[in-house]
Amino acid sequence: MDNTTWQRPAGAYWFVLPALPTLIGAVLALLVISASPARAVPAAEIGAGHMQWHSDGSDSYQAALTQHSKLSVTIAGMVAVVQLEQRFENSTDSWQEGIYSFPLPPEAAVRQLEMQVGERRVLGKVRERQQAKKLYQEARVAGKKAALVEQQRANLFTNRIANIAPGEQVTVRLEYVQPASYVDGEFALRIPTTLTPRYIPGVSALRGLEDQTGAQAASLSVDQYLGWAKPTIRVPDADAVTPLLYPQTGSDFAPLNPMSIDVDLDAGMPLAEVQALYHEMALSRRGDRYQLTLLNGISEMDRDFELRWRPVTGAAPQAAFFTEQVAGQYYGLLMVVPPALVQEDEILPREQIFVIDTSGSMAGEPIEQARQSLKLALAQLRPQDYFNVIAFDSDTRALFNQAMPANRHYVAQASEFVRHLYAGGGTEMLPALERAFRNESSKEEQGAQRLRQVIFITDGAVANEQELFDAIQAQLGHSRLFTVGIGSAPNQWFMQGAADAGRGFSVQVSKIDQVSAQMGQLFERIAAPLAADLSVSWPQQVEAWPSRVADLYRGEPLLQSVHFGDALPAGELLVSGQLAGKFWQQRIALAPQPGGAEQPGVASLWAKRKIASLLSQLAISASEEDIRPAVLDVALTHQLLSPYTSFVAIEEKISRDVNAPLRSNALPNTRPRGQGAQPYAYPNTATTGPANAFLGCFALFIALLIYVMRRPEEDHVSKDS
Repeated sequence: MDNTTWQRPAGAYWFVLPALPTLIGAVLALLVISASPARAVPAAEIGAGHMQWHSDGSDSYQAALTQHSKLSVTIAGMVAVVQLEQRFENSTDSWQEGIYSFPLPPEAAVRQLEMQVGERRVLGKVRERQQAKKLYQEARVAGKKAALVEQQRANLFTNRIANIAPGEQVTVRLEYVQPASYVDGEFALRIPTTLTPRYIPGVSALRGLEDQTGAQAASLSVDQYLGWAKPTIRVPDADAVTPLLYPQTGSDFAPLNPMSIDVDLDAGMPLAEVQALYHEMALSRRGDRYQLTLLNGISEMDRDFELRWRPVTGAAPQAAFFTEQVAGQYYGLLMVVPPALVQEDEILPREQIFVIDTSGSMAGEPIEQARQSLKLALAQLRPQDYFNVIAFDSDTRALFNQAMPANRHYVAQASEFVRHLYAGGGTEMLPALERAFRNESSKEEQGAQRLRQVIFITDGAVANEQELFDAIQAQLGHSRLFTVGIGSAPNQWFMQGAADAGRGFSVQVSKIDQVSAQMGQLFERIAAPLAADLSVSWPQQVEAWPSRVADLYRGEPLLQSVHFGDALPAGELLVSGQLAGKFWQQRIALAPQPGGAEQPGVASLWAKRKIASLLSQLAISASEEDIRPAVLDVALTHQLLSPYTSFVAIEEKISRDVNAPLRSNALPNTRPRGQGAQPYAYPNTATTGPANAFLGCFALFIALLIYVMRRPEEDHVSKDS
């Protein structure tokens, strides 16, 4: 018998080596696919706006279709009361807990929750956040139907619905109040309907934590969420602000997340124009009241709903005063519109720093809107102005080392720079803002009298908003920050919050054909001198929010929410300040409008503004230990959602046998209209995810190469046994 020892010739390895690049590429492709949080579950067949129930015994998901989402808006004067209704049905054969995230306007005062199952209705109550979680968890374990609504951001909320029986339908209704804005003689109301995925900066705070998707979702506690992102050092609640699945594509022709909209508008004055900017609406009128409904009945929830109305010439208010009585206490909302007093020769030279977001969330129509906005911004520069352009995604790049004169040469360079901007990468805003606020002018130039204005063009798709607000307040200096919201569903809370911290204002550009009008309005307003040092003197002691009136720009009104106590004041109030460098004052009789009637929602708006003002102190010097009790007192008294309170609704009847398994899963949103497909996300480490994957494979290739080259050639020996 021959006992032969066979050794593969070393030369055979060299035959395999040419194929290694292809193999490495295939490995990289597999790594990229596995690194995408959007592919944590087989989501190709899952549509947006569907409650996702996990199928027991597999990693697949079965969709429980959203039957309908309904937005009912009642507007009186400049206050809107909105009811958001969403109906879901469990189409699986097992008990389910649904978890879904949804946006609301950042200024919305959420004041009512109702859960309906069949003919049974359960009203929710506001409780301290941890207490609400405990009550919900106890009901969830006991088999009782329950709903829990929590605020994750001022414009982002999470709803959990426990113990939905197979084939059962559940309806959740939220009611909130929001004010209409008023600028340049036009009212506007904007309501978000979907989420733009937020970028999560920072290194993971939970290294080694298992991915909690698929079958593991059933064991999630009430303190855990199904977000695609895990907590990081800079965003410790990343899992709460990122839904399980990236938004899915939908359309009005075949909506995956259908929504109906009904509006009842009573402006209290004759109107010259009423229009919905992004939806086709049918309009009817009865006297001075207007009713609007969607022309086709339903639409896809893939862009913000915005309604605008303009009074007829001569009917636009110079002042308005709205009141409401709640529990024996009187509240008011004041609006005063200063006159526009500006001469062209009064406009100072400017130093304008344009910051443009080129991250992955800007892909598609948003980056084109941003380029067009910046193109118009460059065109409005005057020879006496200075400027610079800063682009950012994962990195920050400035066109010039310092602000340059706006002559033909430098503007042409900037135009070419803008033309080659494309979307991709992460959204690292902080370095870009720090670069923009850095004054790099020479001493001679710094001595010149110039208005320093930073125009920030972005969709605001970040989760570290508070970190950015703090940085803006700390580093702003003499600059002013103006934000331009881009896309169908920008992060309104960030856009407005950044502008407030930067002592500027925000505008929105949601469609290409809006760029010219919106950017023109922006530059017309920031060119005008400020209405500064404003103060309001009331005829009696009041609690007004904001307590200090901010500077105003041309066409922008003064707004204050007021608590009077147990009696309305009589007489008149005095508004005064510096307008175009000159002293200005106006006396206003305290007569409620419109028509002397009370305005539902005014008290809720006052409470919401007080909570916002209290929370803003956290970024300055106040401690959470001092602010939290004050916020809780207001939120519990007025039954409002806040960072420290939640809505919980519990049905006393036990529905599910505690021995029956309960599955937990999430609801994705519709991708914002016009936004390109998002690139894959990678862990945030010392190097980028793609770099780690490539370097790992390259190191493996080098190790294999060295191993092959160092192997000695061996003779093949045959021995006879």
